[in-house]
Amino acid sequence: MKHFFTLLVIHFIFFGNSATSFGNNQHVENCSNKDREYAKFWDNYYDPEDAYNFGRKIKRLIKEKNLEGLFALVEGELTSGPRKQFVKGKNFSDIFSDDWRKDFLTSDSPCSPVGWRGFMLASGSIWFNRKDDKWNVFSINGARTEDIPKLNVPVGWKTPDGLIPPQCFVREWMSSDNFEEFETKYSIKNHAEFSENPGKYIGGKIPKLLPIVPSWGEDRLVLATPYDLCLNGSVRGGSVVEPKKLNITVDKNSIETKYCTSETSCTEYAYSVLANVPQKKCQELAPHFKGKCQQSYLIAVGDYSGGSMGWDYGYNIYGLFLLKDKQRFILPLKNFQNKNDAINYIEQSVR
Repeated sequence: MKHFFTLLVIHFIFFGNSATSFGNNQHVENCSNKDREYAKFWDNYYDPEDAYNFGRKIKRLIKEKNLEGLFALVEGELTSGPRKQFVKGKNFSDIFSDDWRKDFLTSDSPCSPVGWRGFMLASGSIWFNRKDDKWNVFSINGARTEDIPKLNVPVGWKTPDGLIPPQCFVREWMSSDNFEEFETKYSIKNHAEFSENPGKYIGGKIPKLLPIVPSWGEDRLVLATPYDLCLNGSVRGGSVVEPKKLNITVDKNSIETKYCTSETSCTEYAYSVLANVPQKKCQELAPHFKGKCQQSYLIAVGDYSGGSMGWDYGYNIYGLFLLKDKQRFILPLKNFQNKNDAINYIEQSVR
């Protein structure tokens, strides 16, 4: 027995954990030199082997039908996929079909990201990435969808003057350049807070509703959209432009327009109303603004300029306000990272 124990210790010292290495110098590597070179291009924010192993971890959880373990890898809410509240207490088979699971398990674990989009498993069934020194799943596609009831929600934002066009709703650009220009002009220090709650700043830190000239000097930017300019086609994506007659179309629950600068260069805009926001809550979201909130909705609003990136959508609360001088403005009040966060807010703070 003593000799057996001695041999066991010697085996451990020389061979270590056979699942990851052979001796001290033969570490098993699953990723190529090309993967490691690509990681350098992205400033080595990730290790290809770590990415591969995290993908394997996801596959193991799905093989085991471990729904709770899978969603433990999600930080906050998914940008696309079921809400945590929806999957809570359910079985794996309640959320994913057998075919989805079978197809997923045949996929390979990635060593490299799909550009800036992150790491993809099973042709986009699951996306993950490394952020703040932690690996997280951020998107799950193909899962069972949640049927969220829409109570008294109109098709489009209707006013006595007609439907509000989609390009009137100011959103933070993907580059954040438009919001950063307001931060610079009005000495706003907390970008994250301003980005999430612009309504708190309008009428306070941002006392004026006039357009500003950005540092690049070619545009005039607005945060609060003048209602009259909106209707005559003079506001597009937060910029004041030359008036243009708008052709508004209704596609099921979506309100859509298209703006072209040439025959080959067009941008499509669209939005749909997701939930009604009471006027009292609307006023609370713009505590320093002197106007009266007339209407307010949570909407999904996006644009598409072509290419493989697809539609860029945001989920935000807007309010239509009336001033004493009868001017009206459409204010961005609260912005959300994703639809799931937006629905959670409506359920917890509004309804």
